Amino acid sequence: MTGTRTQPAPPEAHSGMLRRGWVGVAQLVAIAVIVIGAAAAIYGERATLRQGLDFFPHLRGGWVLAAAGAELLSMMAFGQLERVLLQAAGARLTLRSVLATASNANAIAISVPVAGSGIATAYAIRDFRRAGADVGQASVALTLAGALSTVAFAILAALGAALSGNTAAALLGLAGSLACAGVAVALVMSLRFPRFRARLITLANRAVRIVRRATRGRPRRDVAAQISSALERAGDLRLSSLALAQAFAYALVNWAADICCLACAVHAVGAALPVTKILLIWSAGAGAASLSPVPGGIGIVDIVLIAAFAGVGVHTAAAVAATLLYRLLSFKICGTMAWFVYHSWQQRRAAAAPARASAVPQYLRRPRDCQHSKKTVT
Repeated sequence: MTGTRTQPAPPEAHSGMLRRGWVGVAQLVAIAVIVIGAAAAIYGERATLRQGLDFFPHLRGGWVLAAAGAELLSMMAFGQLERVLLQAAGARLTLRSVLATASNANAIAISVPVAGSGIATAYAIRDFRRAGADVGQASVALTLAGALSTVAFAILAALGAALSGNTAAALLGLAGSLACAGVAVALVMSLRFPRFRARLITLANRAVRIVRRATRGRPRRDVAAQISSALERAGDLRLSSLALAQAFAYALVNWAADICCLACAVHAVGAALPVTKILLIWSAGAGAASLSPVPGGIGIVDIVLIAAFAGVGVHTAAAVAATLLYRLLSFKICGTMAWFVYHSWQQRRAAAAPARASAVPQYLRRPRDCQHSKKTVT
């Protein structure tokens, strides 16, 4: 981004979380069904959950700390992934601020059914826009971050399937990684080559026209113009090959650290599993989380993980305890709360700094402050 162009003001996001009309009613019904279903699933497995909670006093403290450290590393790697791409969008962000925004967005995504992902994305883009990033470039940067993260996930899942000897699962994971890699390559080429970007805009316009014909004029907003504007502004995204390599490395570290968290949780309950089986269990849980309509996959991912642990010979109580420990850490509840409190404290401190400075009498100020004030007056 050159910084000299005057960008059009982006449309403001809707203040409400739900849409109006029948779409909003459908969202409310879906949210109610999902929440009731998740509560019923948890209530139905209360005896199994009690077994896992009773196992918690017997956890190995060192491995619990190692699991927490691995999940913290995963959070930091994801923050660096977004930070590298957002710096190319013109945002000057510290790792602390990116982690705070990502943690808060993650909390929104896992706590709000159906619309949580969209609200979390809008929240993140708003914060990054305040840091100086163009809206179109920030949107492309976040989309590219998601594509790279999905490619890294598919590669690790395919690796686990290949090491276990499951050829079909390995081929399926490889196909998924290639599809996601295609999206990432298309985004990168659209950023670097204007002709390819023009063709992509043409394809997007055709796709929008087909959708509007099939849905009788919906969406009513000019989505094609918005996509074209976003891609045109994203053309100024300064993304080098080194930045792309760094971003992909951080995406790999993000998922690898999450796998290490699960492995440490397994060791914390005293179980011993080979890396291949841990990779398969992790792939099953992560896949269920990506397909689950329930916020955070509550009640679905847990059942999948417990069943996967039981399938490789782990005792039920230990399987439930390992699943609960991993899920508590991977939900990033403690990390999200810590970053939210710290970021809020930093914002209040920054807002109070000018007031404190103006309250200091002139004769008590340091000579450097006095010289600065004289220069300002002259």
